[in-house]
Amino acid sequence: MVDGVHYLELIEPIKQLKREGRLEEALVLRYKAIKGAEGDAGRGMPAPAYTEQAAIIHRKLGQKNEEIAVLKRWLVRCPKAHRNGSRIGERLAKLEAK
Repeated sequence: MVDGVHYLELIEPIKQLKREGRLEEALVLRYKAIKGAEGDAGRGMPAPAYTEQAAIIHRKLGQKNEEIAVLKRWLVRCPKAHRNGSRIGERLAKLEAK
């Protein structure tokens, strides 16, 4: 639960905001979903989809540093055994190589 709402309930509102081109607002909700997924994961791996979508929105907004930061946030929370070969790790490596 984040702000009294289960993070899974944020999926459709986020999609609607993206369809409407309201990316900054979608990003605010996306970060709430990330926080919920992190809490739900405990010490395990948070669901990566929320982070991937936040990174995509940052890319569309031209926010490279924020894109990198959200990817690193996921990697820090992810158990080491799952970091190598993850799509998030690959995306981060490409960004940092540029």
